[in-house]
Amino acid sequence: MDGGQPLDNKKMDTVRERVTNQIQTCLNISPSSQYRLKVFPCMGRDVFVSTLKKMGIVVLQTDFEADLEIAMLAKELGLTVLSNDSDFYMFNVPFVPLSSITYNKVSTGKRKRSNEMFSYINCNHFSQEKFCQVTGIDPAHLPILATLLGNDYLAFDHFKDFYSILEGENKRSRMTSRHNIIKNVLAWLSHKKDKTTEEILSIIVSHCSTKNLRKKMRASMRNYTDTDSNLINIVSENILKYALDSTGKPHHFSVENFEEKDCIFQNPSLSEMNDVGTSLFCKNGKTLPNWFVLAYRAHRIPHEVADIVTQEYFISPPQVEEKSFASAYLLVEPIVRTVYTMLWKSSQTSNWDQNHSSCDNAALNNYVQESSMSQSCGLEDPWAASKNYDSDVVVEEDSEESLYDEDEERNEENQLLNKEEINEAITNREEMQEKYRNSLIISENVRVINEVVDDCDLQVKSHKARKECLKWYLRKGSRMWIKKISLLSYENAKTLPSLNEVELLSVSEKRKVFYSILKSNLQSSSLDLPDDLQLIFGFIIFWYEESMSSLIDIHVLSVLVCMFMFYIIDGKVGRIRTRKAFEDEEKWKAQFAILKDDASYCCPGDNVEDTLAQVSQEECLLAGHRLFKFHHMDQKINDKYYNKKTVHAFSEYQACIYFVQLLNTLLGSPFPLLSVEYLWGGTFCYNVFYDLKKRKCPLNRVSEILGKGSCLEKLFLIFFRQLSEILNFKKYLGIICLESMKICEKEKPVESITVLVNNVTENIPKKKKKRRGGRRSNKKTTCSDKGKDSEKKEVSQEEEELLCLPDGTEEREEEVDLLDNFFAGLML
Repeated sequence: MDGGQPLDNKKMDTVRERVTNQIQTCLNISPSSQYRLKVFPCMGRDVFVSTLKKMGIVVLQTDFEADLEIAMLAKELGLTVLSNDSDFYMFNVPFVPLSSITYNKVSTGKRKRSNEMFSYINCNHFSQEKFCQVTGIDPAHLPILATLLGNDYLAFDHFKDFYSILEGENKRSRMTSRHNIIKNVLAWLSHKKDKTTEEILSIIVSHCSTKNLRKKMRASMRNYTDTDSNLINIVSENILKYALDSTGKPHHFSVENFEEKDCIFQNPSLSEMNDVGTSLFCKNGKTLPNWFVLAYRAHRIPHEVADIVTQEYFISPPQVEEKSFASAYLLVEPIVRTVYTMLWKSSQTSNWDQNHSSCDNAALNNYVQESSMSQSCGLEDPWAASKNYDSDVVVEEDSEESLYDEDEERNEENQLLNKEEINEAITNREEMQEKYRNSLIISENVRVINEVVDDCDLQVKSHKARKECLKWYLRKGSRMWIKKISLLSYENAKTLPSLNEVELLSVSEKRKVFYSILKSNLQSSSLDLPDDLQLIFGFIIFWYEESMSSLIDIHVLSVLVCMFMFYIIDGKVGRIRTRKAFEDEEKWKAQFAILKDDASYCCPGDNVEDTLAQVSQEECLLAGHRLFKFHHMDQKINDKYYNKKTVHAFSEYQACIYFVQLLNTLLGSPFPLLSVEYLWGGTFCYNVFYDLKKRKCPLNRVSEILGKGSCLEKLFLIFFRQLSEILNFKKYLGIICLESMKICEKEKPVESITVLVNNVTENIPKKKKKRRGGRRSNKKTTCSDKGKDSEKKEVSQEEEELLCLPDGTEEREEEVDLLDNFFAGLML
């Protein structure tokens, strides 16, 4: 998988254009346009990676672009590349375009010698050797061909003048303009086989007006010729031997030796690997901890972190949002600042705290001294600068304020280096150059250190200090903007561990840091939750407390039902999304009815883990059938009834999932890494929200869906009670208590009612409800033998919502009586 953006920013124009187009698509999409406009989910990549890992496929993440790494691995292992990236036509590796595979048709054939039948899938296998034979091109000129036809680094618009000359020589009328260009370039290069690469470049440049075109073309061509790889170390020598025969040459791929080759891609043990090649370095040349690089390689840390570390910017993938609202990502700004501060702190020297309390060098002492001392030396305190800088100012992406002059940036970096850092960096650089002498990236990273050493002058020149900030690419209105995020204050940053310190922390210490960042009191709650559910509760609580949308309790109910569907029900019975799979519903009902009569089923005193273990397949299948309709968008819905404000609120929840998971990984995963597909479904949650919103008592509706008297219902009530206490949903606590009492009534119906009457409602006159519109409810007698008439009292609107339970059965009337007694006790 691709890592961060290249250090030379050669693809930034392409990236910005794509993000801008995605923002427009997200703003314009609606039920009527969803089939012609496609939005890639912001966590779609995570779902893809998670699915591959569940299939037993090893997923590796590169430092930057993956194309060259994939080509190198294919050459080393003698395997074929499957991709839709046209760049692989230019690499000298066996290549099968994914678009050529006929997935829906499996063909059969017969071997000539053994008459054995076999199955296969048709595809196109590209051979570079045959391509050069057909076109007459020298294989050494293929990088020139790739550059002339345009790629992510150099658009084909730069060569328009050159194309016009070719069109005059060789016109084609039956082809599209793009195909005509390809044909003309191929024909032209075939006549230049005797020319060297430099001679061909001179001819092309002479016909074009683009500045520094030769230099840009060389940089583009290097992407097809460089041979350095950081992934070969992951596929270690003892694993690589499985790919080689006795002569040391790659095995020929066949079905017979497939199992042997499969050993190559068994998940490598990251804990046993001590040395991993990487081109990821902080901007001052400092290396990253080994555990971080390994986790990044295994795609446990998102690729966007590489951009924060190396270039101090972060691009948030666009989501479907309400245009008039602020970006859905803004609620996670505290986490973004924390992540940025942790990574920036890790880029400083190992004795970071000491350097801020005492510093020997007079010129650098102002880095941590009082502001008056800083002004006398002409250097501003980065912490003070960051703190005083208005991080809420949003600047447009092409504003001069958001860009730094490269030379000024280098000079500003020099101020942050003392003698020990320079000597350490020189030593590290010599070691790195010996090991990665072909890597241009490393030399770029340590270039600033070279300049300091060559100067041999540690006195800092007086000029304006660089303000440390993260450039966060977001949406504002309908445009892409940059929000500058400052570092945390020095006092707050001191409490955060650096990446080097994370490895030394215990799990409990990591969790303590995690909860302090989220400002959550979940850790001190009385509910003993499994680790994975603690993390899910962290998503929900942070979202509800920090959201900029007008969230209500039904939002929390919806995401909780979503979690039950994807995490508990699907986890128990698997992913079932067809009506045919629910044909045995009556059979499941009968089995569940027998199960409910069992006294050991769903005991009220059970804890969360025991209740989870008691959840049966039958109740999950029945609940899954009731929830089946919510997986699909109603075909009758139109743009008029489509509420983007609701979608925006749930987009905020997705942002919380992404960034809280990111925080978890940077802290060394004190909680399990969760798969997004087991937590979230946008269409499902939207449909559940509007189904609950039209109910007078949404909690009762959830109980009906999950199954009255089931372990699922009990588990939901346990979770929602805890969330109600934390998020202050007071009006639901009475109903939750009632549902819990009903579970007790199932085992000891008489005793439970008697206890209720004796302990709460004895000698309490029954109050009478007064409904809206002047209607009054009929008088009812209490469970006691006295049978006194109750007093007539007004019921508040909040109490009336609590009493909104279905009518029509004796059981419902008894529930109302129990609630009346409950509130009478509260009033007394």
